[in-house]
Amino acid sequence: MGFRLTLIVFFLIFFYNKISLAQEPQIIRVKKELNLKKVVFDNSEFRLMVIDRFGNPRENKIASYQLDIKMPNETKIFFGFGNNLSQEMLNYLYKLDKAANMFFIKIMVYDEDEHLINLPDFREEWVPALKKSKKIKSK
Repeated sequence: MGFRLTLIVFFLIFFYNKISLAQEPQIIRVKKELNLKKVVFDNSEFRLMVIDRFGNPRENKIASYQLDIKMPNETKIFFGFGNNLSQEMLNYLYKLDKAANMFFIKIMVYDEDEHLINLPDFREEWVPALKKSKKIKSK
């Protein structure tokens, strides 16, 4: 009789656990859709701008990025903090006499809740200002 009673108690506990677990709510996972989509380079003000998913420019602060300027014979690497290019970057770009590719990588931006998010890398082409190669002789 003791074995049967133990067996009945075991089955009651087993089925009670199954029933009580079935009544617990399942975990619902919600993926937050990011409002910010990409960063673009504004070559008139020499700064980076954040673009939202609707294509509108935003005033989000850029925490950090890496700028690789690739020339045919060399690659110069800069680390930037903030939306504006540093004076060191601008000085290097102004000294270039040929076009170069600028790669902005490892871009970290603060979202609306001040959380850091990683945005996609992008490439921009730098074309230096045209210089007069010949002086015009006046008569």
